[in-house]
Amino acid sequence: MAFVDSFPGFRLRMTRWGLGYLVACVVLGLAAVNTGNNALMAILGLALGSYVISGLWSRQVLGSIGARVQLPKEVFAGRPAVVEVELFNSSRFFPAYGLVVRNPDGGVVLGEPLLEPGAYRRHSVETVFPDRGWHFVEPWRLDVILPLGFFLKSKTLVVDEPVLVYPRLLARASLSVRRGGGRRSPDALESRGREGDVTQLREFREGDDVRALHWKQTARQQTLVVVERQRAAEKAVYFVVDPRLEAPEDPIQRERFERLVSEAATGVVRRLREGVPVGLVVGERVFRPVRTSRRAPVLLRPLAEVEPRRATDPAPAQIDTDRKVVFAMSGRTA
Repeated sequence: MAFVDSFPGFRLRMTRWGLGYLVACVVLGLAAVNTGNNALMAILGLALGSYVISGLWSRQVLGSIGARVQLPKEVFAGRPAVVEVELFNSSRFFPAYGLVVRNPDGGVVLGEPLLEPGAYRRHSVETVFPDRGWHFVEPWRLDVILPLGFFLKSKTLVVDEPVLVYPRLLARASLSVRRGGGRRSPDALESRGREGDVTQLREFREGDDVRALHWKQTARQQTLVVVERQRAAEKAVYFVVDPRLEAPEDPIQRERFERLVSEAATGVVRRLREGVPVGLVVGERVFRPVRTSRRAPVLLRPLAEVEPRRATDPAPAQIDTDRKVVFAMSGRTA
């Protein structure tokens, strides 16, 4: 295997301890030569030998350590995303000591004091993406300084990993939709009351209606439990996002636009969790309704990728339905 394959982005830096040790070896060598003392010669040989052994060992460790990164399936802006990192030691004989993984800013992502031959360790690392859209988990580096700490050797351990970040989800109380002359919650289109037979009891998830709580089971299990019921067949609700802005380069308008996209994404997630079919219109693109949360990425992806357009661009596609929520800078209508 080529050196560049085993040590991508290889870097080598002498530590203060290594520099001091090297200076001490030079002084010891001069003393041994000038005095002809065999004991000093032997000590010099041991010192230089340890220098070589340290370099070979750290090189072996650096070359045998690899990583596998697993990104979460759904990443929302502003929320911690748990990245699973698995370190493994492919060497059959040499253990790895003092492993440190750093981000591009030099901050410590994780540390592993000891990784036995053939062993692997799984770590969970939290990261937060502030904005929606395509992002990259920037390259992480592996630092190896042991066994004797003369040199700090490092290589690129995790290369750029693309990840699509969905829009920020908003709290229920922060959502509002204009309808006619008044102001109503976006839950106005949902069915009222409880309908159908009980299908299951499950743990409370974010976005669930508190009216669905099963209080007896909640008290008994000491955790929030909700009741899922069958719902009558409902017509699909369409969320229509109009990306046209008067001045797309204006930061204030862009901030308001991001708010609209977040409201639309929050509505999509909430309705699908309630079992309501949801369709989407983003500009001229129309996405057919989906019925389950498992299919939510079909609608969340275009919301993550949508960009503001100029007011002169074509209007959003028209759909023939009376169950729609329109998100536009000129006002939101249901």
